[in-house]
Amino acid sequence: MISRDRGGIYAEGAELGSPAARQVADRFHLFLNLSATVEHALEEHRHELWLSDPAPGHSDVTGTSEGAWRTRQQILQQERRQRRLQRYEEVIERYRQGYSLKKISTITQMDRRTVRRWIRADGFPERQPARPRPTKVRRFEEYLQRRWGEGCHNATRLFQELRAQSYGGGRSMVARHVARWRKALPLLSTRGEQKMITPKQVAILLTRPAARLTAEQQTLLDRLSTQCPTLLQLRELSAEFREVFQRGEGQALRVWMMRARDSGIGSLSRFAAGLQKDFSAVVAAVETDWSNGQVEGQINRLKMLKRQMYGRAGFALLRARVLPYMPLSMEECMVA
Repeated sequence: MISRDRGGIYAEGAELGSPAARQVADRFHLFLNLSATVEHALEEHRHELWLSDPAPGHSDVTGTSEGAWRTRQQILQQERRQRRLQRYEEVIERYRQGYSLKKISTITQMDRRTVRRWIRADGFPERQPARPRPTKVRRFEEYLQRRWGEGCHNATRLFQELRAQSYGGGRSMVARHVARWRKALPLLSTRGEQKMITPKQVAILLTRPAARLTAEQQTLLDRLSTQCPTLLQLRELSAEFREVFQRGEGQALRVWMMRARDSGIGSLSRFAAGLQKDFSAVVAAVETDWSNGQVEGQINRLKMLKRQMYGRAGFALLRARVLPYMPLSMEECMVA
């Protein structure tokens, strides 16, 4: 038995290394693929994923706190600014105590010119935001603004439209360009105050077992379903996919794949086609208890060690940290 991820290279390697073995697709990665599929399907219905008139003091039904909305980059920037402010205050305080520029520079390990500039400044000198570099997408600024005004806020769709107009950049460049417009979207409309829910958040809830949903999360899905009818279909198919694995019947998987292909949802149809290409391994995941769960912790540990040692040590130390400790004999040490 070979339990593996669903990547084609793993299937090929298992086939070459042990042709007689039965390959099993890992269940965790199958559900992860389903969640990504549901997220792609919801991208086309992003404008329908909103909540209106939240009750004052009502807790966040999506399970994310206000602080979680801040990006990691923003947090790091704030920490760097705080450290810089502390150094500025130290420089000013030592200058008031009569220290010379050279002495301050030596104590703080800062360049003397920086110390001089800070002392001459009227206040704490904030860092100026970097000037954006001209990008390939700027040639299509007028077109993007027009499409954005027409209500097309899907970065993937905008990217595809630009590609048809000889745009040579990537999707991420288009997404970053329109991100500033997304922040400026109005929060007030005729339906009252709105809060947008991202497709990823909804996809996580849709693919989660119903028993693990809180009452607030269940209410969220019910409210969103009234505005996005496709959500009901995705919700039903996601629950049926999980039920297939609970029943452990390969025939139930075949029925589910037919329903997904006939659903009219493009991403689900492609997901079913991908399962068909790796059907024997996926059926084995349904009918057997084998999975990657026993080794995922070791894989995570190995990746952590590699990142800690990147560019700092060689394979010998990596091997010593990964393998269990075994004392060597004197002869083995001399050979090593």
